[in-house]
Amino acid sequence: MARNTDDSDDLQNDFDLDDSFSESSEPEQQSEPAANAKPEPKAKSKSEPKAKSKSEPKPETQKHKQPSAVSAPTKKPKLGTKKFTVPASLADQCTLWNKYMHKTYPALTQLELTDIQLTPSHMYVPSTEPSRDSTSYVHDLVQTAMSTGKGKNKVMHGAPQALIICSSALRVVELVKMLRVVTKRPVAKLFSRHIKIDTQKKMLEEGAADVAVGTPNRVLRLLRNGDLKVNRLKLVAIDCWQDEKMRVVVDMDDTRSDLFAIWRDVLLPASKTPDYNFKLRLM
Repeated sequence: MARNTDDSDDLQNDFDLDDSFSESSEPEQQSEPAANAKPEPKAKSKSEPKAKSKSEPKPETQKHKQPSAVSAPTKKPKLGTKKFTVPASLADQCTLWNKYMHKTYPALTQLELTDIQLTPSHMYVPSTEPSRDSTSYVHDLVQTAMSTGKGKNKVMHGAPQALIICSSALRVVELVKMLRVVTKRPVAKLFSRHIKIDTQKKMLEEGAADVAVGTPNRVLRLLRNGDLKVNRLKLVAIDCWQDEKMRVVVDMDDTRSDLFAIWRDVLLPASKTPDYNFKLRLM
């Protein structure tokens, strides 16, 4: 919570004439009554050169002010206006994901990128596809991952069934409020703003959560430390919401490296193990 503009004020100086210039105009207006007075012509002759000398800079000052009055105002840089659209096709979502991953790891060869790329086999396909035009799309998609079954789906501390990764703490809070109705258990908030990581570790260790929502950096740290587990995961959703500067989690410099590290270092290796059954989805 825009990407705000600043206003600036301009100051202008004014110039005044001396009293000697105003005195020089008086004899011209009262020339008839002052005809018999002898001292007045002397005062008039003395004041005339002063009036001429001080009246010369006046037109120059006016000429100097004119360009500033008509000068064009400076243009402020515009924020991004391109709307980010998540492809409807799962194959196109994979292409989009791999494009930004290549941008994140420019030093990798094409063969190395192929080894870590996202494929349609990694994508989450719900039994019933929610409508993307619905305002409750995120709620409906996460709802499809909720299960009350036994065995591998039994409740475990620090092991949610759905993990949503967002670009900012404000977006996390917004989604947590939306997803509280999906589960009876508390929704785990995993971000670094105003919340210490030790507090979140304790929460994951002592409590069970079906849904976790967090930012890439905090989620990555908790995954690497083993506090956040993936053995019960069914859905990993990448929230492609745009902020006021039209930025998305997959293309922001602050989030992109941690986001793709979650996939390359944690999720992708775990997906090759039969014990894990989670899938990824862009939303």
